[in-house]
Amino acid sequence: MAILCLETSSLTGGAAIISRGRILGEVILSTKKTHSRRLISNILWLLDELDLTWETFDLVAIGQGPGSFTGLRIGIATAKGFAMARSLPVMGVPTLDVIAQNAFLEQSRLICPVMDARRNQVYTSLYRPDPGLDRPKRILDYIAIEPAKLSDLIPKDNHVLFIGDGINRYRELFETYFNKRAVFAPEYMWFPHPAIVGILAEKMINEGQKTADPSILTPIYCRLSEAEEKKKQNG
Repeated sequence: MAILCLETSSLTGGAAIISRGRILGEVILSTKKTHSRRLISNILWLLDELDLTWETFDLVAIGQGPGSFTGLRIGIATAKGFAMARSLPVMGVPTLDVIAQNAFLEQSRLICPVMDARRNQVYTSLYRPDPGLDRPKRILDYIAIEPAKLSDLIPKDNHVLFIGDGINRYRELFETYFNKRAVFAPEYMWFPHPAIVGILAEKMINEGQKTADPSILTPIYCRLSEAEEKKKQNG
C-alpha cells in the first residue's frame, strides 16, 4: 500500500510518501509561508524525485487536527481534492496522536502533547506507554484547555513527558505545577511529521479501522473559532 501523507496543522508541516511502513520521501518545512503556497509543490517535488505518478497511491492520509484552523482546512481540502480525483479513500489521523508517536519509545512516564492553541489554551491529550503496542495508548479525549488546568487531569503519582510547541510558551508554568514530575522533550520532537501520519494510518487500517469517503472527512477542532465564539456571545 502506497500512501500520500499530508500534515498542515501548524506552521511546521509538509508531505510524505510511505509504503508498508517504509518512508520513501518526506518534505517538512517550518515557515510562515502558508500551506496553500507550498503544499502542492512539496507533493509534486516528491513525485518527481521518486519517479512516481498519481497512479501509485492507494490512500491519502491527512493530519486531522486539532491545530491551526486555516492550516487544517487547507490540508483537508487538498486531501479531499486528490482523493476524489483519483477515487481514493482517505484516513484522518488525529494530530495529537502523531505528536505522541514521536515519544513512543517512552517506557514509564505519561506522554502529554501540548500544542499552543493561542487564546491562553493548549490542545492536548494524555497517553500511557503500552508494551503490547508500538504506539502509546490514549487515555484522555482531545481537548482545548488552559494549561494550568492540566494539573487536575494528570494523576498526581505519575511523572509526565511534555512534548509539543506549547512548551515554548508554558514551560515555566508546567514546571511550577508539576515540579520534578515534569520532563520536556527536545524541540526537534515537538512537531507532527507527515510520514508519521501515514504510518499511523497504516496501523489503524491493520487494526480494522475503516477508511473514509473524502466527502465526509472533517477536521478535529476541539473548540469554536474566534469568529464563531464572538457570534455565539452576540446571539
